Amino acid sequence: MLEIYDELEMELEEDLIVRSLLEKLISIYGDNLKKLIIDPKKGYRAIVIGGGEVIKANEKLKDKSELTLLLPVAGG
Repeated sequence: MLEIYDELEMELEEDLIVRSLLEKLISIYGDNLKKLIIDPKKGYRAIVIGGGEVIKANEKLKDKSELTLLLPVAGG
């Protein structure tokens, strides 16, 4: 089950980019997260926020970064 709110702390390699972090999260949370944040045609659909700003998938993460991951939600 994927929690709506989850706090996770992890050690990451130097010069890691946002895309690599998302891939690491998928390896932890599995296919449910993968289906939620990756569109086969459009790529990553999650929004990553760090320091109050949106961080693009190819940007490097900064040491001691605290990030928020916003996931797409559909309703009706």
